[in-house]
Amino acid sequence: MNAKQTLPFLVAALFAAPAAWAVDTAAAATANETAGSAVAQDYVNSGADAVRSDKALIEYGRFKMTGVARVRVDGGDTASSYAGQANQPSDTASHFNIEVFPSIRLYDDWRVTTQLESQVNLEDFSRNGERGVNMTKLWAEGTVYDKVKARVGKFGTFSSYGRVLDNEVTGAELFFDYKYPTKVTAGRVTKHFNDNPWGVEAHKSGFYSVQSVLPLYNDRAHIGGTYVFINNVNNNGNNDHANFGEIGFDFKPVDDVTLMAAYSRSNLDTKDSAGNDVQKYGLFTEVKYKNADWNVRNSYDVYLNYRNVGAMSSVNSVNDYSKNVKGFQVGADYVLLKNLKMGAFYLHGKQVNPTVGNDKQDVNVWRAQVEYKF
Repeated sequence: MNAKQTLPFLVAALFAAPAAWAVDTAAAATANETAGSAVAQDYVNSGADAVRSDKALIEYGRFKMTGVARVRVDGGDTASSYAGQANQPSDTASHFNIEVFPSIRLYDDWRVTTQLESQVNLEDFSRNGERGVNMTKLWAEGTVYDKVKARVGKFGTFSSYGRVLDNEVTGAELFFDYKYPTKVTAGRVTKHFNDNPWGVEAHKSGFYSVQSVLPLYNDRAHIGGTYVFINNVNNNGNNDHANFGEIGFDFKPVDDVTLMAAYSRSNLDTKDSAGNDVQKYGLFTEVKYKNADWNVRNSYDVYLNYRNVGAMSSVNSVNDYSKNVKGFQVGADYVLLKNLKMGAFYLHGKQVNPTVGNDKQDVNVWRAQVEYKF
């Protein structure tokens, strides 16, 4: 391994070392992190409160700021999901990323929050963005009445299982936190769907979505669904309307095991480099043992998942290397100290649709990372 490749690992080690001397005296907390609860979790724990609930980096009067820092190293076929050349060469990709969430309380539980992000490439020390620090979100949220909350501005959207939505929207949202938690969102979105290279995109297009979740068996199982409509979509120069749907479930047969599966689909038709239809459905399944809870020192998890995610199956699907990729992934996470998590995975996959010529290229990728919430 040359010096350029060694540096990210060295930075990761230095980043983690000071925290190893900290004393963790907080009581352990149990968190419900099932995917089916994403409807409620995404809203109730949004913004600064989602990052670290027990302590803020800065808290003075109505002002609070929290954040998360990450060192990540990826290797293998990191550019092959949408390869730009035949036999795309393997490569490494590494960065140091930091996000901060300054917020100010206006009245009751109403807060205005912004997300500021900066990323440095650890191989050439270049920065992401012209200014180095980018404001990616700005929104206000709070309770409207009883268990009805509202959010307005530029904020993150996340579908029931993250299969059709994991991106920013500018608009407004209502969340009904009752027996069947439900979100309704309307606004505008700009996005190359699933980062596809075939010219299917939305640019300040009308965006409308609704999602809900059905809890079952004393909250040990959930069925979640999301519907998204986007008008004025550019489909290779043609004006189109896009419909996206997602349905999924998660289930805990025993306390330490979680099973989930989700399916997504759209109505978008386009062709790949070989002239074949680009896959417009996606399937993602996973089994996970234990849970690496940010609040519980020495907690961990191991997981195995399978993905077959077409490029036209979503606006933007969660999970890296799951766009236009079919294959298996195995990984693990470990919480060394409260708010300090390490993770690694290996993905053995292949393109769903070829992006150069007729051959589907391999997508075999490994990752190691360290994250710290503050």
